[in-house]
Formats: sequence, structure tokens, C-alpha cells
Amino acid sequence: MSDLLLVFQLAIELAFSLLAIKAIASSVRQPDRPHGHLALALGSLALLILLAPEVASSQVLTDVGIVLFLLSGYGLIMFRNALVPFDPAARRLITVAIIAAGIVAVAARLPADPTSPHSALQTFALAALLAVWAFCILEPITRFVMSARGRPAVERARLRAMSLGYAALLAVVLIGTIGGSLTPGATLLIDVIALAVVPILYVAFFPPAWLRRIWRQPEEDQLRHALHDLLLYSPDRATLARRALAWAERLVGGEAAFLVDFDGAVLAAHNVTTADAEKIASANDVLRPISNGPAPWRNISGRLTPLFGDEELWRLRQYGTSINAGLDRVAMNERIAALERAKTDFLNIASHELRGPMTVIKGYLTMLDAGALGEVSPKAQSVLPLLISKSDEVNWMIEQMIEASRLEEGRLALKKQRTDIVELTENAIDGVRMLLSGHELKVQTPSTSIDAEVDPDRFQIVVRNLLSNASKYSPAGTDITVDIHRNGEKATVSVIDQGMGIAAEDQSHLFSRFVRIETGGHVKGTGLGLWLSREIARMHGGDLSVDSAVGQGSTFTFTVPLSNHSGRS
Repeated sequence: MSDLLLVFQLAIELAFSLLAIKAIASSVRQPDRPHGHLALALGSLALLILLAPEVASSQVLTDVGIVLFLLSGYGLIMFRNALVPFDPAARRLITVAIIAAGIVAVAARLPADPTSPHSALQTFALAALLAVWAFCILEPITRFVMSARGRPAVERARLRAMSLGYAALLAVVLIGTIGGSLTPGATLLIDVIALAVVPILYVAFFPPAWLRRIWRQPEEDQLRHALHDLLLYSPDRATLARRALAWAERLVGGEAAFLVDFDGAVLAAHNVTTADAEKIASANDVLRPISNGPAPWRNISGRLTPLFGDEELWRLRQYGTSINAGLDRVAMNERIAALERAKTDFLNIASHELRGPMTVIKGYLTMLDAGALGEVSPKAQSVLPLLISKSDEVNWMIEQMIEASRLEEGRLALKKQRTDIVELTENAIDGVRMLLSGHELKVQTPSTSIDAEVDPDRFQIVVRNLLSNASKYSPAGTDITVDIHRNGEKATVSVIDQGMGIAAEDQSHLFSRFVRIETGGHVKGTGLGLWLSREIARMHGGDLSVDSAVGQGSTFTFTVPLSNHSGRS
């Protein structure tokens, strides 16, 4: 039995020595206060276990054991302070109490055997020693459990694991205290329990990668649901960086983090100032290329942050790649939005600046044609209709630009009134008749009026757009047909041409803004007409559709609800 007890004693000493070596190695790799205090606590405890068999041999070793015992308590309570800080005054009081307990215990010359007779001073010194050490281990147990409430999953799991580790250390000390006074069988059982506690300590203070993955799993599940919205619906780079940073901290259990762009600028920071983040970034070369090029972030730090292993770094690198793509998308969207605003601004400015001069030009051309400004030569008279037609064409494009600008800015409000669709369509035809001079126009109308609630001006814009397009994309001399009829609960105006037709693959983006269908020759226009027409049609509660095939002409159908099925706006 004695040989077996010796084997278990050596195994315990070896296990705690390895645990202390692991703590010291971690403090060397990451020289911060938490790791340093943990190394002090576990190293002191391991030395105390190694010296335990020899403590009774001399008073010096007994005093050394007292110092190691208190150092382990000091390391444990300061490890707690590094993670969940004390008030400065409380921290100083605890330090003074530990030092005082050590001085009293050494001065009282405590005997190595706790069962031997004690003087009053020795009893007081022993009680003070145990009370101080008990506080150093019991207070963190409860504090870590309380601090874990309401924290993200990884931080919560880490705090609870450390609370379990403190409880295991308490169990080891209690076992060591009572083990010497038991029977050999009971002592063996105690040693087995003490040896079994070591893996708990290792897992608590140095959680392996598989356990950290388990801790991270709830955050991973939530991130998968949130990543789509995070990457696609963050309105700008600053918002995306701030949201992404919060998820990064949650994934690895960090308390402070910052995000660095490729140019070294700090895009976002949490629990660390921008100035400090810039210093850390420059000092640690966080933009150093890794694997597939520069990573958008490299540094996360905080009181509850562990020594990251390859698992955390790989996950952050993977996550950083996704965020990098998201930042590129947001930047591209911002540039596209700026271009869209520039286009809208150009439409707004150009249309209003051109409108005045073209009105003057059209007015004088009309006066010349009517002879109000005197006689003109026959040769000049012959070109006036063409000039008037071209000025109408320019005015029509300006009107499209103005309406498109209003629509973009949300200022295009319909002024609906009960109107005869047939009459409105005929008025629209009269407005562009000059543009249709090279075609045979056929108008098919019903015998009775068709009343609908529409904005007369905007309704005519749609019809004129369709007629203008039919004229542009149809060979001279071909027919253009306008068919006005009632179709159930809708009024329908169809414009039918015998032009080149539109391929099926082009029809999907025919009604997009600034889109022009490629043709063999140059066709003038702004690329706004069909987009604007469909938007106006849909604002009326109707639609604009196309039926076409290459070489067979096109039919554009404009529909609006009839009066008794549409409301006023």
C-alpha cells in the first residue's frame, strides 16, 4: 500500500508541476497581468506540493511553505482582479491583509504538524492564514459566477469554467490538509480524487480548442443567421465595421477590439480609444500579410480574452475575410450611390438650364413659320418645319429629364381627375404628330368614351413616349397603330409598330433607367422614356408591358384601372 501511495504522490506532484509549467509558458507567450498572476498562483502551489513531504523537517521549510501558500492565494485573487477588477482601495486592503497574515504566521513559528499543540498566538496566526487564503479563493468563485450573468456565451462559459477551477483548487488544498490524518485506504482515495482534479484545473484555466469551439457554438449559430443582414444591409462602412467588431468579440470572448482598414485607418474600436488602437496597430504590424494577403483586422484584446490559439486566429481570419468582402461591397455601393446622385443632379440642372433657351428657340421658330416676323425666303421656309420638329424633340427629352428628376427625388405627385382616356390619347398624338411624319398612323378608338382616374399630363407623357419610341425604331413608311379599348376593369392603350423588334434577353432590362437597346444605327434618346413610363403607369395602379420578337415589330401596352376601380390621390 505504501508503494502505491508513493506512486500516487509522485503522480500528483508531476501533474501539478506540469500545470505550473503550462501556466509559466503561457505567461511568457502572452506577458500580461492575468497570465502572470495565474503563473504565480499555480507555480507557488506546485512548489508547495513538492515541498510538503519535507516541510516538517525544519522551521525554515515551514516558513517557506507559508510564503508559498500565501503567494498562491495572492496570485489567485490578483488573477480575479485582472479579470473582474476590485476597487483600488479594496485591492490595497487585500494585499496588506495577505502580507500581515504572512508576517504573523512566520513570527508565530507555526508547527508543520497542524495536529500538534498550538499557542494562542499560533492559533490566531493559523486562523488568519486560512481565513485570508479562503477569501482569496472563495470570493472569486462567487464573483465569477455572478459576473457571468448576462454576458455573451463565450465570456459566460469562460468565467464559469474559472469559477470551477477555483473550486477545484480549494478541493485540492482541503484534500491535502486532511489526507495525512487518514488511514492508508482513505489516503489513497483522497490521492485519486486529487489527481482527478488536475484535468479540471487544466480545462478551467487552459481550455482546449475543442472546448472553446463548444463555447463558441451558440454565437456561431446566431452569427450564421445575422451574417446575411450584417453584410448586405449595413448602410455604410462605419456601421458595418462597428457591427462586425461586436460579433468578433462575441465569437472569441474578447472585451476590447478594433478594426483596421488596409490603409492603417481605424474603422471602429470598442473599449479602446482610437489613439490607443492606432498605437497598437503600428507597434504590432497588424497589416502584415497573412496567407492570402492583408487581413482587415488582427488585434483583439481585453481582460477576458484568453491566449488565442490557432483555432481562434483561424476563425477570426475566416470571419475577417467575409467582413473584408462586405466592406468592399459597401464601398462600391457608396460609389454607385454617389454616381446615381450625380446623374440625378445632372438631370435636374441640365433640364432646367436647357428648358428656358429651348422655349425661346421654339417660340421664334413658330413665329417665323407663321410669318409674324416678316417674310422669309422659300428655301428658309422649307426647313422651318424640320427645325420646329427638332426643337419639339429636344423639348420632349428635356421634359423626360425633368420628370425623371422629380421621380428620383420623390416629388412626382399625381393629380388625378376623371378623364376620357380616348380624348387624352388623341391629345397626346397631336403633341407628337410632327415626330410621326415619316409613318402612317392608324388610331383605333371605341364608339364610347372610357373614363378613368388619371393625371392627364402624366398619362399623355406615357403615350407620347411610346409613340416616340415606335417612330425611332421603325423604318420610315411603316405603319404605327394606336389601339384604345376597354379590357375588363382596365383601360388599355396599345402602340403597335412594324420595326426591328426586341430580343427576349433584352426585354428583361428594357424598362431600366438609362438603358438603351443596341441597334445597328444610332437612335437618339436619354434612356429614360420607358423607365419613366412604367413608373408612371404603376403609380396609377396600372402597368406597362411589351410583346415583341426580333424582326416582327413590338406592341407596348399601357393599362390603367377604370374610374369605378381606382381611387383619388
